[in-house]
Amino acid sequence: MRINQRACQTSQRRSFSLPIAVLLLAIFCIRSPLPAQNRSSLFFFELQALSAFNFSQKSIEFYSYLPHHPMQKNSLGLETITRFYRQKSDLGYASFQLRVVYDESKDWPIRLQLYNALVRFKTRLAEFWLGHSKPALGLNYNLDNHALLLPDASMLGHNFDRDWGAGLHREFHWGDSALSLTTGSGMSLKFDRNYLLAGRISYGVLVRDNYSFGLSAFTSRVLEEMDSLESASSPVSWSGLSFDTTYFWLNWETRLEANLGRRAGQPWHLFFLRQGLNLLDEGRLKLEAQLSFLKHAAGWTYLAGTGVSYRLNSDLALRAMFLYDQQQKSSRLALQVYYYRNIF
Repeated sequence: MRINQRACQTSQRRSFSLPIAVLLLAIFCIRSPLPAQNRSSLFFFELQALSAFNFSQKSIEFYSYLPHHPMQKNSLGLETITRFYRQKSDLGYASFQLRVVYDESKDWPIRLQLYNALVRFKTRLAEFWLGHSKPALGLNYNLDNHALLLPDASMLGHNFDRDWGAGLHREFHWGDSALSLTTGSGMSLKFDRNYLLAGRISYGVLVRDNYSFGLSAFTSRVLEEMDSLESASSPVSWSGLSFDTTYFWLNWETRLEANLGRRAGQPWHLFFLRQGLNLLDEGRLKLEAQLSFLKHAAGWTYLAGTGVSYRLNSDLALRAMFLYDQQQKSSRLALQVYYYRNIF
């Protein structure tokens, strides 16, 4: 991919470093105007160990599918969630998650990663968030994809797992609506006339109705490299519509998304299907199958995968994935150990 040198220089001049972002967010929490008795905090320890065998190249890789994706790395992390109250009313929360990750593609493979970094306030009209969170776009907006192996829309170039910006969310008895304005730069906070404006409306409350139908619209100028701290290509236009469905029946889970758009003047489509089956008590064993069809500038291609997840207890999970990528003519088997525990 050809990199626009002027855009790289501009992005580097206008990018915020990770230490500055961490410092500002820490100051916000420490200097909260609410007294200590109106706050409650939880701290979590996270460990992720994974590797994959690439059958095409006969090699072992230390990421599940794509090296640039933020969640697909071996890592150690800490997360804090602070809730704010006033006279026993829930005002919102702040969430920050910092990781040390191993990235073999970098000259210095040990890197610091800020993943979650947001504050969310509740008002009578809507909830408002500011920081690093999910854009109001597609199935990913409500999909709990944290540490999962099977690639979602963000890993296939049709969304961002996290993005810097602000958003609104409002719940109704029939569903919910959301609006977000973010930078379109993914993990890095960078400015070069880039943005992502997205809105989503859904019908159905999943925990009550066992179904949800969503419609999203978006327009943007996004940076093409999602997880690069050193450089970014020039922004490209990306806009379209996304239709998503989630349906639960007995112990079956069905998720569908059709993301139809244009990127840099070319068709940029995704058709996504994931079928899950929960077994054992509380769904501790989960079997999944997934099929994704993509149309990019090079034409149509597809990915097919299966996955299994087993929770040994509330803190420890084992996962495995087999994935075939038709465009790369490659297949891989990924294994993961994931540990997430409340420490105090």
